[in-house]
Amino acid sequence: MGLGGHVHRRIRYEAATQPSVTETVNISRAIVEGMQADLDAMDRITGVGLAVPGLVRSSDGQILLAPHLQWADEPLAAFLEQALARPVRAGNDATLGSLAESIYGAAVGISDVVYLNGSASGIGGGVMSGARTLRGSAGFAGELGHTLVRTNGEKCHCGRSGCLDAEVRLERLLAPLGLARADQDELERAIAEPPSRELQKEVERQIDLLAVALTNFVNIFNPEMIVLGGFLGAIFSLDPERLTSAVARETIGGLGADVKIKRAVLGSELLLVGAAELAFAQLLADPAGTA
Repeated sequence: MGLGGHVHRRIRYEAATQPSVTETVNISRAIVEGMQADLDAMDRITGVGLAVPGLVRSSDGQILLAPHLQWADEPLAAFLEQALARPVRAGNDATLGSLAESIYGAAVGISDVVYLNGSASGIGGGVMSGARTLRGSAGFAGELGHTLVRTNGEKCHCGRSGCLDAEVRLERLLAPLGLARADQDELERAIAEPPSRELQKEVERQIDLLAVALTNFVNIFNPEMIVLGGFLGAIFSLDPERLTSAVARETIGGLGADVKIKRAVLGSELLLVGAAELAFAQLLADPAGTA
């Protein structure tokens, strides 16, 4: 990644199983070593940014919990920094997605934004309030995927039932499409075809539950805009009126009628851009003083 959100090169590694932290470090080191010729041609490498689907302590990149990866209390940033001999910073993936969309994407110039991202690892969120990222006391704010949307619903990995993260799932969209897995680009191509009745029914179910969550977020955060990334943006595109009408109708005092709901525009490059902003943070804060 370069300054200005420019992607120089992108490599996707498809792991056969959920990788451990050690495997993640080893895979990352091998990929970076394979890019060495490209890196040598760069004027300067400022560092490495990590977007992680879990609770990430902002001060040191410690992974408190990444349930879909079955990681707990892991110093991933420190391990990777040692392996790559470069500065490494880590953050929650959805929070970084929110940052990226605010700088380069759908929410440029908007001060109050709720961002939700849906991926194979679940649903995460980020909130921009007064043009500042809402982080919380230790950097864990924004776990919007664990908002209750259905009483006595599906069991969630957090221990509760009926969370947005448990009810609105990528794999439930993939089944009617006949796909075992799909990244963002593959999903976009699949849903470009006229939807089957089974897919349409599942999309409607997920949109209705997503509307419950978004209604809560409008009532709590009073955003000007809601940005939907990953597969959430995909299902929104299939029936935008269903979601916008429900949010406008159900929010207190009609607050939802004035909220713009938009898809994230950075697509599959979203988390690359967000993670890179972590690596560039010190340089941007003090260009003259960063050697």
